[in-house]
Amino acid sequence: MNISVVIPAYNAAHTIRQTLDSCLQQSHAPYEIIVVDDCSTDDTAAIVKAYFSAHPDLSTTLVSFRHNQGPSAARNGGWGMASGDIISFLDADDTWHREKLKIISEVFSSNPEIAFLGHPYTLGSFEMEAGNLLLEKKSYTSVLLSNPFQSSCISVRKKAKELFDPEMRYCEDQEFSLRMAYKYGCYMLPLALTRLGRPQLTKGGASGNLWKMRKGELTAYSSIWKTNPLFSIAIPALWVFSLLKHISKLISR
Repeated sequence: MNISVVIPAYNAAHTIRQTLDSCLQQSHAPYEIIVVDDCSTDDTAAIVKAYFSAHPDLSTTLVSFRHNQGPSAARNGGWGMASGDIISFLDADDTWHREKLKIISEVFSSNPEIAFLGHPYTLGSFEMEAGNLLLEKKSYTSVLLSNPFQSSCISVRKKAKELFDPEMRYCEDQEFSLRMAYKYGCYMLPLALTRLGRPQLTKGGASGNLWKMRKGELTAYSSIWKTNPLFSIAIPALWVFSLLKHISKLISR
């Protein structure tokens, strides 16, 4: 199965090489690698261009936005250019286990009904356990109340008729996952195949601003009526739920 890797990058000069290395080291080679430079102000684009030039055997594309548009627009841009059967997203400061693409290729090949596949991440070393991989289908409600999907852990079929909301820069993965869960169903593979370059909600990444992340979740909740107008009844309760989570996190800090 052909897998296109889409990497949105913004000021990732210090991390992009190791991210690309983790793609190059895959036991199942990526069909293509597409990096979308979101108008970085550092040397990200130059580093990617040099890296791609040093590996002429790879199918690679570097797209450079003239204006910063955010991670959703960058992922959509790469998705639109991709020609593989599957799109796997990887942030420019994260890395993959070398068996990641092999495993997800087998899952998608064996399960033609799956359009969206996610898995956990790790902050430490990869630990692969042998045994049967029991896929778990996540309900719409479970994704609504606690988003289990991180952007570097998401793979989708190219033909899926949903995109990331380009207006969202925070919690865009949750909002996208909600629409995918409602329309196609979301499946979780119980293997941590991504290592994050930094913990979630820490300074330096898009998730580093706690209040902006919370507002992103509120926006995601506010948009569920677009999926089904009846869901609008639940929006006020979800706002309260989100704000209570925010207060709890502030107290526990």
